Amino acid sequence: MNLNLRKLTLRNVISLELICSIIVLIAVSRSWVSATYSETGFPSVSLSLSANQLNPSLSGMALAAIASALGAIATRGVFRRIVGAVIVCLGSGIVLSTTNLMNNLDQFVGIKFEQAIGRQVSGWATEISHFNLLVLPAGLIIAICGIVIAVKSFDTSMSKRYERNSSLETELTPWQALDKGIDPTIQGHTDQQLD
Repeated sequence: MNLNLRKLTLRNVISLELICSIIVLIAVSRSWVSATYSETGFPSVSLSLSANQLNPSLSGMALAAIASALGAIATRGVFRRIVGAVIVCLGSGIVLSTTNLMNNLDQFVGIKFEQAIGRQVSGWATEISHFNLLVLPAGLIIAICGIVIAVKSFDTSMSKRYERNSSLETELTPWQALDKGIDPTIQGHTDQQLD
């Protein structure tokens, strides 16, 4: 697979970063863990927990990544590089937070059971979904897009129809010529002025 960085446009990088941010935002709102605790003589307690409930910073970082993508569109030069560095930090934060969540899942679920039951318990049964397998690569892609935005300089000039041509600035339109007292019907006499 040959990735040619010259063909990468800012639009492609930002689109990829936005798509991955939306994937993270949707995936962290889904149920990641279904846990059930049962004790003899008491009703069983079942919890269905999303990543937002276990670690709210993930959805905040996904929303910040979406906002940063819009910031990369609105800025140029040094400020775009700063926004790219922020996107790198957000993508890395998503990866690190997801890894921390999956490594310490029992502790996070234990805290939620403690809040639900009112005391510390152990011995619950859990079922884990695999939404983290979507979030980890999406966070990595967000960080890579941030690196590309921070390092690569994109030629993002405005469309030609919006740019002013500097060679035509000295030529007067017929209305401007009339305003200055010049006859616009006479060719080549732009410095002619009526008294």
